[in-house]
Amino acid sequence: MKTIGNFVAVSSAEQPLPLSIPSLFILWGGLLLLIQQVERFFLFPTTLSIEIPTPSLIIKTLVAGLAQDLTVTGGALAVGTVFALAISLVAILFSRRRTVAPTSRMFATCLKVCLGLIALALAIIMMVDMSYYHWNNQRMNFVFFEYVADFLSAPVSGAQESQAAQQTAAEFENMGTWGVRTCVFLLLEGAALFAWWRIIHRMSTQKRAGATLPRPFVLKTVVAMIIALGTLGASPYSTSIQPLIESNAYFMLAQNPILFSENAARAALFHHWEWVSQLPDSNLSVDAAVGFYQSSRAESAVFPSQRYPLVGQAPSHDVRHFREPPNVVVIFVEALDRRYVGRTVHADRPIRVTPFLDNLKQDSVYFDNFYSNGVQTSRGLFATLCSYYPRHGAAAMKTRPSLDYLCLPSLLHERGYRTEMVVGQHGSVNNLRTFFTKNGIDRLYDLDDFPPHSERMGLGTTDAAIFDFITTRLRAGQSSGQPLFLAALTLSMHHPFVFPVTREEVKALHGEEDRYVPALRYFDSEFERFFTGLQRENLLKNTIVFVLGDHGRHEELGRTDVEKEVGHFLTPLFIWLDDSLRTDAAFRPRAVDTIASQVDVAPTILALTRSVPNLSPFVGHDVSCVLAGDCLKENTAYLTSVYDDLIGLVKDKGILLYSFRKERLYWTDLALRSISVDSPQSADVPSTLRELFSLYLTSNVLLEQNRIWSWPEFNEALYLGREVPPRSTISSLRRS
Repeated sequence: MKTIGNFVAVSSAEQPLPLSIPSLFILWGGLLLLIQQVERFFLFPTTLSIEIPTPSLIIKTLVAGLAQDLTVTGGALAVGTVFALAISLVAILFSRRRTVAPTSRMFATCLKVCLGLIALALAIIMMVDMSYYHWNNQRMNFVFFEYVADFLSAPVSGAQESQAAQQTAAEFENMGTWGVRTCVFLLLEGAALFAWWRIIHRMSTQKRAGATLPRPFVLKTVVAMIIALGTLGASPYSTSIQPLIESNAYFMLAQNPILFSENAARAALFHHWEWVSQLPDSNLSVDAAVGFYQSSRAESAVFPSQRYPLVGQAPSHDVRHFREPPNVVVIFVEALDRRYVGRTVHADRPIRVTPFLDNLKQDSVYFDNFYSNGVQTSRGLFATLCSYYPRHGAAAMKTRPSLDYLCLPSLLHERGYRTEMVVGQHGSVNNLRTFFTKNGIDRLYDLDDFPPHSERMGLGTTDAAIFDFITTRLRAGQSSGQPLFLAALTLSMHHPFVFPVTREEVKALHGEEDRYVPALRYFDSEFERFFTGLQRENLLKNTIVFVLGDHGRHEELGRTDVEKEVGHFLTPLFIWLDDSLRTDAAFRPRAVDTIASQVDVAPTILALTRSVPNLSPFVGHDVSCVLAGDCLKENTAYLTSVYDDLIGLVKDKGILLYSFRKERLYWTDLALRSISVDSPQSADVPSTLRELFSLYLTSNVLLEQNRIWSWPEFNEALYLGREVPPRSTISSLRRS
């Protein structure tokens, strides 16, 4: 090294040489691998906060993760090489100089550009995945891609605003919480990549003792192995180790975002057009599944149609007779988790989270074993109001709104009811307006119908504003003399939990790490104000009130992986009757242990309002008999989750779950304490598993084939033989 004036001249012997093609592969392969590995190690503390691992579990997780990252690295190198070759060949064809040296330089330049773009894309994917994992303890799954599709489709479809856009805007209010985390992540990624780049370029100098690159043969062998690994498409190491990772948290940490999101993205995007069964090597046919389903119904059930095999003749019902048709109010509480009903939280002092719901429980028939059938609002509303199981894939309300369904509002409308629904968002969210106006809702009131002074916060109006609006509709209903069916959906307990902090108890809980707790306390206080106000004004006269969750908590909560998965379905059901409808023989407030789910709500309401049709495709059961006594000990609940990609069946002896993602069976008791994995010893498991797979196959295939219900075929027989008022406009309503 020589000094010339103020400049320092570096001898050619100490200057880094231009990297050879094998060295470029080593450089970029290492960069691509580091981008993925840094994210996994960055997420390790988050996973550690969920579960403390054993040394063996850590090793399995890191080995499985490394194997998958190598697969993606090899695939990225192969893709970059193909594109670089194609671009360089095209460039050479149009070049006058076609010597070997320029050709090599051209390919090296194209390779650096292609791999650089791939590395940038990979870094962005890792950053997005990191943020989603921190929020939901999941890799980019089906829900994430459905969220993205919802966000992008709103402007195209002409919707005023998607829920994804509203939620994203609400998330920006908490920018400080995730902005710092993102900056730290980018700094760590940048530091790791810079260190690797410096190592390679140091090794490429002509004179550096002990820092020369391995021989070309070794380099080419390593590069060839990495590319071959990527070309295989799946690492044999990861596929053999992953089933041994018992913990769901560390199973998820071991996943590579690219490989994991492949199936999730395909399911979210292509399930809009088709549904593909995921049954594991099963010979179960659709006809056999339908036959098994029909045989499991009541002995007196009759199924007259081969094309619509769920349409059956309902057995006679021991309905409750009221002097006049009762009003029916159904309150869907966003993400209401029954594990929180009756809970006390110790902040500065012990605070009951749901004091009003606790009191309402004592004055209602309360279901200790009630479940949502799905894990999202659109699925919960569909299951509850149409008594049909949610689709395993993109929600039917969003992707199959034009099919024929028989839903509760249509039948009540035919019985002379005024049917309304109140939501605090735009009616385009979850396709609510399109779906329910086609299926019997006379008027859907959304964000645009609220008074200008209504308080808005987070995803839409506050729960206080929603309850105030419901009150005005009940006043109108009581004065009209027409029986009213009114459904409503709250918002405050939806992530990111934005709500007014005005009440003393809510302020005291506002410092809780789990934001769900103060949000629930806010809902409970506003619901108390609403409910007691209705009673004071006598607006609940001759009214039956159903209170339930549209689903359980989105966030994972529980002592075990199984409880965290089942927790998405653990919502309560309250059935409350006004004093004007109560008799000692017909209504006994208490907690019941009867298993029930959302699909049972519509048949129950129809029985209580004497509106049971002669034919229906309902998969739920009328549970109105529990209002007076214990019954339906053998009722079941079917579960389907797009979060965890699993299905389940709840019976009086326990819960059977099957995970498509892990190809694993779980059997647990109703208390979620005793858990058996893979080979449950219960003698009931084989028949229960067959019943589970039959429900899964039957409900999805018949929906895809539009074989649930047919208005032209069954319209005339709908109330044949029933004492009903003259038929009105149901046919024109359905076919509009």
